[in-house]
Amino acid sequence: MSNSVTLSLGAFEVVTTSNKGHDPEFWAETIANRVVSVGGNCHPIIAQQAEEFKQAVRDTALHYIKEAIKSDRTTLTAEFERQGHKDMADIIRRL
Repeated sequence: MSNSVTLSLGAFEVVTTSNKGHDPEFWAETIANRVVSVGGNCHPIIAQQAEEFKQAVRDTALHYIKEAIKSDRTTLTAEFERQGHKDMADIIRRL
Protein backbone atom coordinates (compact mmCIF):
# COMPACT_ATOMS: atom_id res chain seq x y z
CA MET A 1 0.00 0.00 0.00
CA SER A 2 1.39 3.41 -0.94
CA ASN A 3 0.17 6.97 -0.72
CA SER A 4 0.81 9.43 -3.50
CA VAL A 5 0.32 13.18 -3.44
CA THR A 6 0.29 15.26 -6.60
CA LEU A 7 0.42 19.04 -6.47
CA SER A 8 0.03 21.22 -9.51
CA LEU A 9 0.80 24.89 -9.08
CA GLY A 10 0.30 25.94 -12.68
CA ALA A 11 2.18 28.78 -14.26
CA PHE A 12 3.30 31.67 -12.10
CA GLU A 13 5.70 34.55 -12.26
CA VAL A 14 7.82 36.18 -9.56
CA VAL A 15 8.77 39.83 -9.93
CA THR A 16 10.83 41.65 -7.31
CA THR A 17 11.94 45.22 -6.69
CA SER A 18 14.71 46.82 -4.64
CA ASN A 19 13.89 49.30 -1.90
CA LYS A 20 10.36 50.01 -3.13
CA GLY A 21 7.07 48.41 -4.01
CA HIS A 22 5.71 47.93 -7.49
CA ASP A 23 4.50 51.08 -9.22
CA PRO A 24 0.93 51.58 -10.53
CA GLU A 25 2.05 50.83 -14.08
CA PHE A 26 3.25 47.38 -13.03
CA TRP A 27 -0.10 46.59 -11.40
CA ALA A 28 -2.10 47.94 -14.35
CA GLU A 29 -0.08 45.77 -16.74
CA THR A 30 -0.57 42.75 -14.46
CA ILE A 31 -4.32 43.35 -14.40
CA ALA A 32 -4.49 43.71 -18.18
CA ASN A 33 -2.49 40.52 -18.68
CA ARG A 34 -4.82 38.61 -16.35
CA VAL A 35 -8.02 39.96 -17.91
CA VAL A 36 -7.09 39.76 -21.59
CA SER A 37 -5.20 36.97 -23.29
CA VAL A 38 -4.51 36.97 -27.01
CA GLY A 39 -4.20 33.54 -28.59
CA GLY A 40 -1.29 32.88 -30.92
CA ASN A 41 -3.39 31.24 -33.61
CA CYS A 42 -6.17 33.80 -33.96
CA HIS A 43 -6.85 35.95 -37.00
CA PRO A 44 -4.58 39.06 -37.12
CA ILE A 45 -7.54 41.45 -37.03
CA ILE A 46 -8.96 39.75 -33.94
CA ALA A 47 -5.50 39.81 -32.33
CA GLN A 48 -5.24 43.54 -33.05
CA GLN A 49 -8.67 44.19 -31.51
CA ALA A 50 -7.73 42.14 -28.46
CA GLU A 51 -4.47 44.06 -28.03
CA GLU A 52 -6.35 47.37 -28.28
CA PHE A 53 -8.87 46.15 -25.70
CA LYS A 54 -5.99 45.03 -23.47
CA GLN A 55 -4.50 48.52 -23.71
CA ALA A 56 -7.87 50.04 -22.78
CA VAL A 57 -8.07 47.72 -19.75
CA ARG A 58 -4.53 48.73 -18.77
CA ASP A 59 -5.27 52.45 -19.11
CA THR A 60 -8.50 52.17 -17.12
CA ALA A 61 -6.85 50.11 -14.37
CA LEU A 62 -3.94 52.57 -14.18
CA HIS A 63 -6.31 55.52 -13.80
CA TYR A 64 -8.24 53.94 -10.94
CA ILE A 65 -5.13 52.61 -9.20
CA LYS A 66 -3.72 56.15 -9.14
CA GLU A 67 -7.04 57.48 -7.83
CA ALA A 68 -7.04 54.83 -5.09
CA ILE A 69 -3.50 55.83 -4.07
CA LYS A 70 -4.54 59.50 -3.85
CA SER A 71 -7.60 58.58 -1.82
CA ASP A 72 -5.57 56.47 0.59
CA ARG A 73 -3.05 59.28 1.07
CA THR A 74 -5.91 61.66 1.81
CA THR A 75 -7.16 59.22 4.45
CA LEU A 76 -3.66 58.92 5.95
CA THR A 77 -3.07 62.67 6.11
CA ALA A 78 -6.45 63.20 7.76
CA GLU A 79 -5.73 60.48 10.33
CA PHE A 80 -2.26 61.87 11.11
CA GLU A 81 -3.70 65.35 11.56
CA ARG A 82 -6.54 64.01 13.74
CA GLN A 83 -3.93 62.40 15.99
CA GLY A 84 -1.88 65.61 16.17
CA HIS A 85 0.91 64.60 13.78
CA LYS A 86 0.79 67.49 11.30
CA ASP A 87 4.45 66.91 10.43
CA MET A 88 3.69 63.35 9.28
CA ALA A 89 0.65 64.55 7.35
CA ASP A 90 2.84 67.08 5.53
CA ILE A 91 5.34 64.32 4.61
CA ILE A 92 2.53 62.20 3.13
CA ARG A 93 1.20 65.20 1.18
CA ARG A 94 4.61 65.74 -0.42
CA LEU A 95 4.83 62.16 -1.70
